[in-house]
Amino acid sequence: MLNQITDSFFSKLMEKLVDYAFNTFADKKNLESTLETLKNNLDSLSQKAFDVKEKINNAELSGKKKRKREVEEWLKQVKIIENEVCRLEGEVQTQGFFGKFFIGDQATQLNAKVHLLVEQSQHFGELLVDVYETRGEELLTTNLCGKGFKANLKRIWNLLKSNEVSSIGIYGMGGVGKTTLVKHINNIILEKRKEKHVCWITVSQMFSIKKLQDEIAHFIGLSDLFNEENEEKRAARLKRAISGKNIILILDDVWENLCLEKLGDPLRIKDCRLILTTRSLEVCCQMGCQEKVEVQKLHIDEAWDLFKQKLGLDIALAPEVEKIAESMAKVCDGLPLGIIVLVGSMRDETSIEVWRNELDKLRDPSMLQDDEEDQVFKVLKYSFDKLDSNHKHCFLRCSLYPENFIITKGLLVDRYISEELVDKGKSRHSQIDQGHSILNKLIKICLLEEASKYCVKMHDLVRVMALKITKRKYMVISESRSLKEILTEGEWIKDLEKVSLMCKDVIEIPDGMSLDCPDLTTLICGQYNLKFISDSFFSRLDSLCFLNLSETNFEKLPNSLSNLEKLKSLDLSYCQNLVDIPNLGKLKKLKEFDLFATAITKLPQGLFLSFPLLQVLRLPYTMKAPVEEIVSLKCLEEFDGRVENVSDLNKFFTYRKSQFMDMFHILVFGRDYEKLRDYEMSWRTKRHYLYRENQVKVRGCDLKNEDLSVLVQDIPSLTLTVCKGLSNSLLDAFPRLSKPGSLKALTICDCQEMECFLDNKAFLTANLEYESRFPLLGNLERIALFRLPNFIAFFQNIGAAIEPPPPQAIVSSSVRVLIIWECYKMKKLGLQSSAFPNLEKILIVRCNELEEIIEVQEAEGRVVSLPKLKNLFLYELPRLKSICNTTMSCDSIERIELMVCPELKKLPLYFDPTSPSPPQTLKEILAGDKEWWESLEWEHPTHSHLLQPLVKFVSWGRRISESDYLL
Repeated sequence: MLNQITDSFFSKLMEKLVDYAFNTFADKKNLESTLETLKNNLDSLSQKAFDVKEKINNAELSGKKKRKREVEEWLKQVKIIENEVCRLEGEVQTQGFFGKFFIGDQATQLNAKVHLLVEQSQHFGELLVDVYETRGEELLTTNLCGKGFKANLKRIWNLLKSNEVSSIGIYGMGGVGKTTLVKHINNIILEKRKEKHVCWITVSQMFSIKKLQDEIAHFIGLSDLFNEENEEKRAARLKRAISGKNIILILDDVWENLCLEKLGDPLRIKDCRLILTTRSLEVCCQMGCQEKVEVQKLHIDEAWDLFKQKLGLDIALAPEVEKIAESMAKVCDGLPLGIIVLVGSMRDETSIEVWRNELDKLRDPSMLQDDEEDQVFKVLKYSFDKLDSNHKHCFLRCSLYPENFIITKGLLVDRYISEELVDKGKSRHSQIDQGHSILNKLIKICLLEEASKYCVKMHDLVRVMALKITKRKYMVISESRSLKEILTEGEWIKDLEKVSLMCKDVIEIPDGMSLDCPDLTTLICGQYNLKFISDSFFSRLDSLCFLNLSETNFEKLPNSLSNLEKLKSLDLSYCQNLVDIPNLGKLKKLKEFDLFATAITKLPQGLFLSFPLLQVLRLPYTMKAPVEEIVSLKCLEEFDGRVENVSDLNKFFTYRKSQFMDMFHILVFGRDYEKLRDYEMSWRTKRHYLYRENQVKVRGCDLKNEDLSVLVQDIPSLTLTVCKGLSNSLLDAFPRLSKPGSLKALTICDCQEMECFLDNKAFLTANLEYESRFPLLGNLERIALFRLPNFIAFFQNIGAAIEPPPPQAIVSSSVRVLIIWECYKMKKLGLQSSAFPNLEKILIVRCNELEEIIEVQEAEGRVVSLPKLKNLFLYELPRLKSICNTTMSCDSIERIELMVCPELKKLPLYFDPTSPSPPQTLKEILAGDKEWWESLEWEHPTHSHLLQPLVKFVSWGRRISESDYLL
C-alpha cells in the first residue's frame, strides 16, 4: 500500500516537474526579461543608496550628526538585495535544470523587495539626527617645563578626583600657559575617567550667551534648542538635558562674569563640574569658583630649560652663543608664549654675530610696549619684524578672522593667492606651493598654531599684536551693531585698506548706507546671514580689488557691483540662494571668478569673453559649462565645473593645450538634477583640505561608445562612479596608446559590469601586444575600488602561461596604494607579490567572501618580499583565512590593523632565524579582539612574545568612513 502511495506521489510530481520545465523553457524570454528588469531596478536603487550614503557620510564628518537607524537598516537591506541578485545571476549561468527551476519566482520576489526599498526611501524625511558627543575630544598639547606647571596639573587632577569641589578657576596673565594646562587636564580626564564627558568651549571677549548655549546644546545633542529664541527658556531646556549627563564643562578664556544659570546652571546639577580659565582673579571670584589656581610665570632656570627644549636637542650652541641665548630667554620674562615664539625665530641659527644682533634688537627701547604683557608683545613684535615682506602680509591677513577662529590651511592659501600676497608671476601650482611654504614658516616660528593637520589658529595675544600693527588699516567687524555705528559715524574709516564682516546675526544693509573707504582694496563678507546689500553700499569703493561674498544668503546682487572696474577677484562660492548676477561686462581686470555651489544654472552667452585676464574660474555643477567660451580664455590656469559627456571633455582637453591651465576639477555628468547640489557640498569638505589635485569625476554616464583615451592620457586622477559600458575586464574598456598615460590615481565606484582589473586569459586570446595596451597605466600609483558587486579578483587567470613581461607586472609596478571596499563577490583578490614592488599601503574593508589576499606561485619560494609595504589595514573580513599563502618579508612595515577577521589564523611576517626579532620599522599592531590574537598560529612560539609589546587592543565600535578615502 505504502509503495503504491509513494509511486503515485512521485509519478504526479514528475508529471508536474516535466510540465513546469516545458513551460519554463518555452517561456525563457520572459525569464530573461524579468532578470533584465530586476537589474535595471536594482541599478536605480543602488544609485539612490549611493546618493544617500554620500550625503550622510559627508554630514557625519562634522561629528555633530549621525545617520538615523532606519536609514542605516535600509542601507543594509540594499546590500543584502545586491548580494542576492549577484548570487542569482551566478546561478543562472552555472546551475542546471533543477537550479533554474525556482529562478523566475526568486527574481520576481527580489523585484518586489527592490520596489519596497525604493518606496521606503521616499519616506525618510531627514536622513540624520544630532549626535551626542559622549566623551569629548582629545586636544593637541605641548609640553611645558617648570615645577609650577607640574604642581598645578597635579593639584587640579586631585581636585577633580574629589567630590567636594564642583568649580575650579585658573587665572594668570596672557601667554603664561593657562590654556595649555587645561588642554592637558582635558586629555587626562578622557583617558582616566571613562564615565566623564568633557565639553570644551572657548569663550573669548566677543561672546554671546546664545552662542555659548548653542555650543553646549550641540555637545549634548539637544536639537530642539535652536528653534527657541528666548534665553530663559533655552536655559531651562539645557538644564533638563544636562541632568544625568556627568559633564565637566571647560570654559576657556573667560573675560567677564558669565551667568551660569543661562548655561543650564551646571553647578546645581549632580555630577556636573566647571573649570574656567581667565586673566582675572576677580572673574574667578564673581563666578563662585570654589578653588582658584594661579598660573605663574616661569623662574629663570625654568625659562632657560623651556628655551633649550624648544630649540631642539640636536642643536649644540657654542658657549658664547649660549650666554647670549640665556640673555634672550630672560627678555621673555618667564612667559612661555614669548619663549616659544622667540625660539621659533632663532631655530637653526648658529652664528654668534646673528645671535648678538638679534639680542640688541630685543633690547631696543623703541620696541613695542603695551599693557601688563609688554614683554611678550615685545617678543612677538620682534619675531614679526624678522619676517620678509610676503610673510608679513600673509601673517597679518590672518588677523582678519575673529578671535579663536579655526582657519583651514588650504582656504587661507587660496586667499593669499587671490589677494596677490604671493608672487604674481608664478603659475597657480607654484603659488599654492609658495603659500603653503609661507604658512609652514609661520607655524614653525610659532606665530600661528596648528589646530589640526589641516587647520591653524592665532593665539589671542598674537592676534592683538597683529591688530596693533594694522591699526587704522585692517578692521574686523563681528557684530551688526558695530557695523551700523561705523556706517553712520565712522569718519576715520577712510584710511581702511582691508575690512572683514564676520557677523553671525542677520544683516541687511539698506539704501543710503555705504562704506566711505577710498583706499579699501579687500572686503570680506564671510557669513551666512548677510541677506541684502543695497546699490549704495559699493558706491564709494573705487579701489576695491578683492571682494569675497562667499557663503552669504543673497538671492541677487546689487547692480552697482558691475561698476567696480578695478576688481580682480570675485568670490560668490556657496551662495546657495544666488540665482542671478548683474551684468559684469565692465570687470575687464577680473582674474578670479568663483560661482561654485551657487544656484545659477545659466549665464549670458559670451560673458566669460569679457574677462580676457581670467586665471581662475569655478562654476556650479548645476550649470553646464560653456566649453567653447572657456577654451578661448588664454590666461586660464584653474577650472572647476561640469560638462555633459566625454565628448565635451575631449573637446576641452584638445583646446586646453593652447592655455596655461595646469589645475582642473571637472565633473562629467549628463543628467541635471538636484543631487548635483549634494555633490557640490560633499566636494566642499575636501577641496580646501588638500593640495589641489587635477582630477576628473565621471558619474552616471554610459561609456560604451565613447572615446576614452582622454581619461588616461591627459588626466592624473580619475573617478568613475555608477557608470555603464565598462568591460568586465577594466583594461578592455580603454584604447591602445603609444606612450604611457598620465593617470596616477584611479577610483571606481558602483560600476556593475566590472569583474576584474585584468584577465590574463582574455589578454592572451586577444593576442594583444604589451607595448600597445599597458603603457597607459605605467604611472598608476593609487587604485581604489568601492562597491563593485560583480568584482571577482584583481587579476584573473594569473596562472596562464605568459612569457615576460607578464601584463600584471606592467599594470601594477608603480602602484603604491591599493584600496578595496565592499566587493562582496570576491573570494580571492589575486595579488601577486612580484607584481607590486612599490606597494606601500593595502586597505581592504567589508569584503564578506574574501578568503585570500596575496597569492604566491611555487616558483617564487617560501619567503616573498613586499619591500616598501608600510601599512596593512584589514577591516571586517569575516571569511578571510590567509593574508598570504607563504611568509612575507616586509622591511618597511610600520603599522598593521586587523579588525573583525575571525577566520584568520596567521600573521605571516618574516622573522630572521639568526636573530629573531620583528621588523625594525614596525611601530604598532592594532587588533580588535584579544582572544582572537592569542589564538593565532606562529612558526615559532617566540614570535608572538616578540610582537606583544607592539600590540594594542581597541574596541571596534567605530565604523571607518569611506569619505576619508574616496577623494
